[in-house]
Amino acid sequence: MDDINVIEVSTTIDSLSELGRHVWIRAGSRLQNVQMGDDCFVGFKCVLTFAAIGKSSMLATGVQCLGTAESPIHIAENVWLGAKVTVSAGVSIGAGAVVAAGALVTSDVPADAIVVGRPARIIAQRNVVEDGTPSPEQVLAKVRDRALRGLPSLLDRASMSVAGLKALNTDAQTWDISDEALIDAELRGGASVEIARDCILIGRSQRQGGISQLGGIEIGTGAILAEGVVIEAAGGVSIGDFTELGANVTIVASTHDHSFRSLPWEEAPVRIGSRCVIGEGTLLVGPLNIGDGAVIKPYSVVIRDVLENTVVNGVVQLMEIQE
Repeated sequence: MDDINVIEVSTTIDSLSELGRHVWIRAGSRLQNVQMGDDCFVGFKCVLTFAAIGKSSMLATGVQCLGTAESPIHIAENVWLGAKVTVSAGVSIGAGAVVAAGALVTSDVPADAIVVGRPARIIAQRNVVEDGTPSPEQVLAKVRDRALRGLPSLLDRASMSVAGLKALNTDAQTWDISDEALIDAELRGGASVEIARDCILIGRSQRQGGISQLGGIEIGTGAILAEGVVIEAAGGVSIGDFTELGANVTIVASTHDHSFRSLPWEEAPVRIGSRCVIGEGTLLVGPLNIGDGAVIKPYSVVIRDVLENTVVNGVVQLMEIQE
C-alpha cells in the first residue's frame, strides 16, 4: 500500500508491469507484463498477461486478459469488462466499450460498443451522458483509512483473523470458517455455516460503513460455501438454509449504469433460497432471485430470476475457461 495505489493481499505483479496513479487491484489477482493507466480498477482473482490497459478502465472480478508476447491485448480508456470476461490474445477493445459478464472476446471491439456472449457479439452502441470518467480515487482514501484504524481490511491478512471476525459478527460464532478465507464483510444468519479456504467475502451495510442499506451477507443454517467462492455483497446477498455453493462460484450484488460515462455504481441484491445447489464455477449477477430448491448447472452465467425447484444452465456457459 502507498498513498497513490492500493494493492491487496495475495496479488502478484511482475517487474515488467507498470501502473498509473490511483489504481486499485483487489486480492488474488496476477499481473504479468501489464501497462495500466491512471484511475483503473481490477477486481478479485483477475489474470492479466501482456496487456496495455487505458486510463479509467474497470475490470470486474475474474476477468482474464490472456495476451502473449507475440499477440498482446490492447484495451483503450474507460472500458468496462464485467465479471468473468475472457479476452483472447491479440484483441483490441475500443474506448468506452462495455463487455457483459461472462463474455468471451475473440475479435476486436469498436469504441462504445456493448458486447455479450461467447463469442462476444455487438448488441448496441452506448448513448452516454458525458459526466466524467470513473475513478476509484475517492474510495481508495476510505480503504487506506480503514486499514490504518486497524479494522478488518484486505490490505492486511492479520486483520481478518477468524477469531476477530467472529467477535465482530456474533451470528457467525458457530460457523466453520477456514483460516485461509479472506473476509471483510458484515455477516448475519443461522448456525453451522461452512466457509472453505480461498473464499473471498466482502460487503457491509450502511450501519457498518457500507454504501447501501442492503449491504452485507446473510447465510442460513447449514449452508456450505466450497473452496474459492467469491461474494461481493455491497448491494446485499442472502443465502438460504442448507444451500450449497460449489467451488469458485462468484456472486456480484452490484452493477453499473453504462448510460453515464462515469459508470455510477448501483446496488443489485442477490437472494438465493433454501436447499439450492449452485454448481461449480457459476456466476450470479444481481439483481437476482433464485427460488427454493433450484439447481444451477456448473459454469452457468445467471442474470435472470430462477423459479423454485427448477434446473437451469444460465444465459451462457463458461466451460471453456474451467481449470
